[in-house]
Amino acid sequence: MSMCKSVLGAGCITMVLALSTGCGNGAEINSSGAGGMAQPSATTAATAAVSVTPSPAPATPAVIQTEPPVVKSVALIPAVLDYTESGRGYVIKGEVVQASFSADQILPLGLFMPETMVRFEQDGRTAWGTPDKQNYITLIKLDGADTAAGDGEFGPGNDLVLLKYKEYLGSKVKASQTAEAFKFTAKDQAYRAEIHIQDEQRTTLLPVFIDMLRAVEYMKKQPPITPGVFLTAPDVGSDPGKKQALQETMDCLEAWAAGDKEKFDSTLYSPQLNEALQFFLDQKNVYHFSELTVRGIPMEGAKRAAFIVSYTRMTSEGYIVDGANEISLLKNKQGEWKIASID
Repeated sequence: MSMCKSVLGAGCITMVLALSTGCGNGAEINSSGAGGMAQPSATTAATAAVSVTPSPAPATPAVIQTEPPVVKSVALIPAVLDYTESGRGYVIKGEVVQASFSADQILPLGLFMPETMVRFEQDGRTAWGTPDKQNYITLIKLDGADTAAGDGEFGPGNDLVLLKYKEYLGSKVKASQTAEAFKFTAKDQAYRAEIHIQDEQRTTLLPVFIDMLRAVEYMKKQPPITPGVFLTAPDVGSDPGKKQALQETMDCLEAWAAGDKEKFDSTLYSPQLNEALQFFLDQKNVYHFSELTVRGIPMEGAKRAAFIVSYTRMTSEGYIVDGANEISLLKNKQGEWKIASID
């Protein structure tokens, strides 16, 4: 009796396990055995053994999150500074190219233009760009709603390099050339800058044009100055040597103002100084000499004589600055005072 109960109990357990795993209809049941009770087959027992191990839950696919592109988060032209004759250089095709300030011929603004580019007129505006005039930058002053409405000509653009700039207005395409527009302020006046660039030049030139806009500076146009020597010669007394030192200095200033290389060279202490001082005769600058003072002929405790000359200088770009230089002289073998340095 106890054996039958034991078998019965085992059979019940097996059937429960089989049913719980959904295998009740397919399991083989053996009708022989003690007490006529069904015995579990090997297949049923194996199924039961496997069924008690739960199947792993399906893996949840990882969620990949991508950050949207940052739009209008960077200031391209945070502040337009006053021009101060600072210099610039750009990397173009892996080489450093020097740049000089080039003023807009109408507006009180200017860019640092690489020496490989040219300034020209395009549609009534000043343009800076490639010699073939197919890739360039222009600036326009925005006066009132009518002019500002021109901003609507530009679509939103899709260049991620440009979309991040707060000043970016968008782009418009014409044939193989794209115009990219930016709006900025200088001295409380609104302006629009446009980069016109051909598709095949975009990779090379767009970074350069962006750097040029980043360095835009303000320079108010001034009336031209008159070059020349406009000063009263200081009194050096009647000593011939002192009078000769003064005359040599005056001759130097006159040659300097006139850009007269031959006369300028004749006032110098040695030929070696010619090349070192030639930049003073650069035709890109105009000098208006206004005052000359004596420091000493000779200086106390020294062999050299010295004068201080004050002037107003104007560059070819219209930049005006007041300056002063010390002119030093030494006596040559003939006992004449000659210009030894200009500092």
